[in-house]
Amino acid sequence: MSSRPPAALDWFLLFILAVVWGASFLFIKKSVAIFSPMQMAMWRMVLATAIYLPVAALFWSKIDWKRWKPLVVVAFCGSAIPNFLFAVAQQHVNSSLAGVLNSLTPLFTLMLGVAFFDMKFTSRKVVGVILGLAGAAVLILFNSKSGVSGNVFYASLCALATVCYAINANTVNRWLRDQHPAGIASAAFVLTGWMFVVGLWLSGGWAEAWEDERGLEGLGYIGYLAALGTVGGSILYFWL
Repeated sequence: MSSRPPAALDWFLLFILAVVWGASFLFIKKSVAIFSPMQMAMWRMVLATAIYLPVAALFWSKIDWKRWKPLVVVAFCGSAIPNFLFAVAQQHVNSSLAGVLNSLTPLFTLMLGVAFFDMKFTSRKVVGVILGLAGAAVLILFNSKSGVSGNVFYASLCALATVCYAINANTVNRWLRDQHPAGIASAAFVLTGWMFVVGLWLSGGWAEAWEDERGLEGLGYIGYLAALGTVGGSILYFWL
């Protein structure tokens, strides 16, 4: 993640990232209507790994493979675990609520960063977190369809996913700041991709895709999630 002052391009990319990730919650909802949460998460990781392979080949010599431990953390906390948690949660909460809860990420990033990653506590960061939480609170209060009541457990899964995102952000900031954004993301998936191929097979996701009459439709939704939500989103996020 970059430490330089934000420029106009950065704000534009941040807007694009918000749109891509915002739409992802809708496609997650559609995907889990066809695949189980585990199948959806595994398919998303496998497809993202396939997309990342040529990227990893391009940056292979520039990747510091000795730092494989934080790269594994990036794969699991930045994608795999949140993918599964949001998939489970969105069987019971709607996309808008999931998106609102996702805005807790900056709060957890700051809290965990200060507590465990030697992050400097600055007033600018605090103000940013407060503004973000205030906006989230307003959205929850005025969103009559948020459906928090009776779904507290599943809403908490969304919050837990944001904790994973916070761990991911702090890991990159602490140990991978000097690596190229595309190199970080592609290396993380190359190191762990085989695990998700095995997970997809064990979960029955391979068979479900071809045997279910809506299987290809579901793969289309997951393809968006993998290509834009995971690959594109991760590279933009690490760039910013």
